[in-house]
Amino acid sequence: MEAAIAEKVFAPGTLLEIGEEVIAFPDKHAPHHDGVKYKVFPNAPQTLVDVFNIPKAKGVMDNEFLVFEDDRRTFGQVFAEAAALGDALVNGLGVQRGDRVCVVSKNRIEYIVALIAVTSVGACFVPMNSWWKTKELEYGLDNSGTKVVICDADRYKFLEPVLDKLTGLSKVLLLSGPGTDAFAPHAKRIAYDDAIAKHQGASMPPFVATKDENALIMYTSGTTGHPKGVVLTHRSICHALTAAVAHSALTKTIEAVKAGTAPAAEESAEATKAKAILLNVPLFHATGLHAVCIISILACRKIVMMGKWEPERALQLVERERITNFTGVPTMVLDMMNHPNLSKYDTSSLEAIGGGGAAPPSSMVKDVGKNFKKASPNQGFGMTETNAVAALTDGDAYRAKPTSCGRAVPTVEIAVWDDNDKPVPAGQKGNVMIKGASVMKEYWGKPEATAETITRDGWLRTGDVGHLDEDGYLHLGGRTKEIIIRGGENISCVAVEDGVFQHPGVAECAAIPVPHPSLGEEVGIVVFPKNGAKLTLEEIVAKCDDLAKFECPTHLYIWPEQLPRGATGKIVKREIRQIIEDNKILSEQQKNPKSKL
Repeated sequence: MEAAIAEKVFAPGTLLEIGEEVIAFPDKHAPHHDGVKYKVFPNAPQTLVDVFNIPKAKGVMDNEFLVFEDDRRTFGQVFAEAAALGDALVNGLGVQRGDRVCVVSKNRIEYIVALIAVTSVGACFVPMNSWWKTKELEYGLDNSGTKVVICDADRYKFLEPVLDKLTGLSKVLLLSGPGTDAFAPHAKRIAYDDAIAKHQGASMPPFVATKDENALIMYTSGTTGHPKGVVLTHRSICHALTAAVAHSALTKTIEAVKAGTAPAAEESAEATKAKAILLNVPLFHATGLHAVCIISILACRKIVMMGKWEPERALQLVERERITNFTGVPTMVLDMMNHPNLSKYDTSSLEAIGGGGAAPPSSMVKDVGKNFKKASPNQGFGMTETNAVAALTDGDAYRAKPTSCGRAVPTVEIAVWDDNDKPVPAGQKGNVMIKGASVMKEYWGKPEATAETITRDGWLRTGDVGHLDEDGYLHLGGRTKEIIIRGGENISCVAVEDGVFQHPGVAECAAIPVPHPSLGEEVGIVVFPKNGAKLTLEEIVAKCDDLAKFECPTHLYIWPEQLPRGATGKIVKREIRQIIEDNKILSEQQKNPKSKL
């Protein structure tokens, strides 16, 4: 029955019609896509500018769009500031087609203004991790060839020491806020507010790019230690968004048919105005940028922003702003459900709650129903390389299969292969592969890494291990990549190990994931001390100057001899983890529960 319904929903002549197309990139940087036929939505928005034109076309420019603390802006006000910024970038700072413009800041309204402005003029938007310090920022800005940076004071203090070394960087627009007066003058720095004031009332310069040109470069941790820049085109972003919309439309139609009712008509203007989503994850994450921000512009939905995650503050905002949609990593959902003051807040406005970014406990789907009576639970699987979207599940389907992260969204294909790149039968574990028009174009400036990740016929190696069940639902069961996912943050094991090696008493070390009930994983470090040195976690963390706080180890395991190695000489972490799981080696925290860390 479901297949027959899908055939009708995506039939030729419908708004969500599915066709096929060969994608050819004009700059020839992506030979793995050449000649590959992908499923596409012919009627989808072709560029982000098409998405940004939707609020005006639907007549909602006077509706509230962004709320951050005491600042409330309509669609019209946000797009007017974006036009001023776009004019400042092009006609004031000389930004041209394809130039990279970076934002490094905590969540704030100007972040979304910059996204709209940069991509609307045909430049490439580069959101960088706001946890990064000087060394990481220098690498990211140099690697991307960023021309203009927009940043807040907390990030500028890390950028300031290397401004003169970044010869390709022409200007820094410093956002207003506490601490901006503490910096010495610099020829490259101007105030963001001054740039906006100078170009106030200007029209947005014309869009000069095409659908297959670069719209975003988003940095993600990888096995090599250095973050990799994931290049996302206008087309790939728009197809990911449309695939999510198509999944929702199909789900609602199936539920209506099963209930014997007519599928819901297009949402009324009043219903649209009442929708509100909480932006509780960073905008440098695909979850925040794609699954909350850009898709909300497509849906003409209000976004209520948080500068940092605070569970009780989130509950307050749900009540005050009548939040209907909550999308975040599982730890955030658990934080709210486990908060002692949950019952004090009216959360009855919530209609959908869930997200992705890390594997949730299977009990979460039941717990959502208990704690948020009207909210339908949902869960997804995706990654930066797939524009956040690959598989989705919600409602009854999620309740029926709580250990699954969903089925492939329309136009996306998911397969499970063995180590010889051959498909395996349903139920058998293997390497999770994804193919679709929503997959990234390439890793910026890293053709070898791109070739290792995307096959010549367009399949993306996710680095995840899992299986497909007989109904096509994906179940994850581990990762092949050398990363730890802590509360949705990808942490490079190599970067952690590099940081720990700064301690002179470390002979060998290996970073491993340590299970955590709410964060999913924490960072564990296994150390073989040099010459019998007595090491503590506090001493090791104190030497990790180049690591962000969330990357620092929270568990220390002292190994009594050289770490186990395989035939190639590589450290065998699988064996290390097994020994630790068997409690044959205890962490310093297990030995000393009163440890400060």
